[in-house]
Amino acid sequence: MRKATLRKLFSAVAFLISLAYLYKNVDFNELAMAIGEANYAYLLLSFLLSILTILLGALRWYLLLRKVQKASFGKTLQAFVSGYYLMAILPPTLGHMAKVKLVGGDYFAALSSLALGMAAEVIVLLSFSLIFLGFTKLGLLGIAVILVAFVYDNAFHRIALTFFKLWEDLGAKRISKTLKEWWHRGYSGWTKAKESKTGFATAFLISLAVIALQVFGLVFVGKAFSLEISVKGAFYAFLMSVLFASLSGIPSGIGANEFGILIGIGPSTKGALTAFLYKFIFQYEYSILGAFVFYKLLGGGYEGSAGQ
Repeated sequence: MRKATLRKLFSAVAFLISLAYLYKNVDFNELAMAIGEANYAYLLLSFLLSILTILLGALRWYLLLRKVQKASFGKTLQAFVSGYYLMAILPPTLGHMAKVKLVGGDYFAALSSLALGMAAEVIVLLSFSLIFLGFTKLGLLGIAVILVAFVYDNAFHRIALTFFKLWEDLGAKRISKTLKEWWHRGYSGWTKAKESKTGFATAFLISLAVIALQVFGLVFVGKAFSLEISVKGAFYAFLMSVLFASLSGIPSGIGANEFGILIGIGPSTKGALTAFLYKFIFQYEYSILGAFVFYKLLGGGYEGSAGQ
């Protein structure tokens, strides 16, 4: 309880610091001028890239999910978009876990397919981050180590079973049995999702495309306000945004996202405007849309998880 309170306090402080930093770097006269002189064609292009990002993210999950159970792309897309809203009102991990329920079928198998797709994106992001920061050899080594771990993940499965056996020996048989059943269902889904080499490679390619689209999206939003941002600078800003939002614990990372972007592209009125509009186009608007989709799904009902 105390830990949760401290976490909320830290998030509130992080939010206030982010807002103060943004306010400090905004000249409202310049802001009005920048909005009036904006090239909205670039904002439209960024919006189209954001839609493509959503479609590709949902497609990655769908391609892995259909290896595990019967799946509908439309339903997967709706669950994916709902996740933006759920992560705005819940901690990110719980938000991801909640949206899986919306696709129906076996919950743990579906969760493992989502986890596999997200793991692919994290691997791509971390690897390119290391290379970008000058640790090319370390980045390539990291990719190799993680891919080996993916291939030989059965070792982790055996470790988990040993852990459950230890719990049984300590007398927690009921809890151990339940956890072991969930683990088996999840691991079964994980292995099915990655058994197709083509599908597995596609997940990595889509993850790379999703990251690239977001980076170029930031470049184009900057161009809308005559702010030249290099691809390298946009990627660094994207990394900072992800880092600060993750550390802050603020719902949807609002404020912290923009703070991270300004660290990457440099503080200015146009920079602050670019940071906010970029995050609105690629994230916040989908949190709003996700609320409508989520409650529509909730009102219409959906197929529950098997075995629940």
